[in-house]
Amino acid sequence: MIDMVFLLLVFFMTASAMSQAGSKLELELPESANAKVSRDYSDRLIVSLDADGQVYLGASLIEEEGLSRILSEFRRERSKGKLSIRAAKGTPFAAIRKVMGLAAEAGIHDYLYASHETGGAG
Repeated sequence: MIDMVFLLLVFFMTASAMSQAGSKLELELPESANAKVSRDYSDRLIVSLDADGQVYLGASLIEEEGLSRILSEFRRERSKGKLSIRAAKGTPFAAIRKVMGLAAEAGIHDYLYASHETGGAG
């Protein structure tokens, strides 16, 4: 029982640190006139993709197997949590689709896509 408590403690400490560091990777995001600014990242797992399609969790490069495991743990621990996908402008859609597929396999179907807010549609 103490092993489970310790495992959960380590998971939440790691998830908390990653969620705070989630936007540390500098990406040039697409722009959108309909973007909505949110400052509450407590229920999100932020995954970033660079223009080459490499996947990052926080500022750390992550392999497909590791991402799959983390997505499964996130879904198990935070069933109402959302996946926030930050893809650099020009990222191949195949890389984004791969992340979405791994998320779907983990049972995550609620995505947020990051973009920059522009002046508005008028």
